[in-house]
Amino acid sequence: MQLGRQCGVLAYRLGRFRPVAVLGPPLRVVHRRRCSSVAAHAVPPDGASSSGNGVPNPSGHSGHRPAPSSAALKTVDELNSAPGSPDVHPWHERFDVKEDRVIYKRYVTVYDRAVEFTSDDGQPHTLHYDVVGHPQSHHQFSCSFPFHPATATTPAQVTVVHEYAQGPNALMYSLPCGGFDPRKHKSLRECAIAEMREEAMLVGGEVVELLPEGHPGQSELKWSRNKFKPFLFIDPQPDPSGHAARDAEEHTIEVMRVTIPELYRLIHSGKMMLPSVYAAFLSLEVLKARKLI
Repeated sequence: MQLGRQCGVLAYRLGRFRPVAVLGPPLRVVHRRRCSSVAAHAVPPDGASSSGNGVPNPSGHSGHRPAPSSAALKTVDELNSAPGSPDVHPWHERFDVKEDRVIYKRYVTVYDRAVEFTSDDGQPHTLHYDVVGHPQSHHQFSCSFPFHPATATTPAQVTVVHEYAQGPNALMYSLPCGGFDPRKHKSLRECAIAEMREEAMLVGGEVVELLPEGHPGQSELKWSRNKFKPFLFIDPQPDPSGHAARDAEEHTIEVMRVTIPELYRLIHSGKMMLPSVYAAFLSLEVLKARKLI
């Protein structure tokens, strides 16, 4: 609850109150305050007081800001006119990264990110955040959705992997995913092809890029620098070599095929990793449009 309060107060203090259109039957518009990312700690500038939860409070006043007029409301299309690109902020809504200092590095790198916010009173305030990423992969990875069309004897299926996830310390489900390696891959498309072969022992098939050309990739997590691109593979075939060139930590992987209803049940169970859920959502939309499911 403390974190949610921090986000709300930060958005109020910095004067950043953006309307967001919510899709649903019927369409309605709500106002929502935004907070840029999870702050492990927030440091007020010298001489500034704090609101009690680490958020600078230079003015010391409290109260509610007036809601924007209906003329200021924007549609979802207007808010997302440039998908994946950074928002263009007014001068009082800027988030300027002043420093990314490495504080821990092994497989995952942890940065102390210093961000300068400029509030509507024109005074800059610097806060510090913990941010993670994989610089060795250029903060990029791929996620592949291997789809097997229905035949006369089998329903449509998807290849998934069942493997150990160290965070939840449990066996979880995912699609074949892997980090971009500049020594092996020229693009994330090549990365997706290679990872599907390594993890799922599948090759070939029609490759469908699920994000628009030029899209920088979907953010992995709120506090992560990593981004990924999902790819749909239609009718890939087993690798004739029958061999998977896996890393040491990948030897817990079990490869299996599931039907579309079984895939939905995995997603609803919470046992599928979020990048794979996102890739599955986009892939299923394409397959429905093509009448393949």
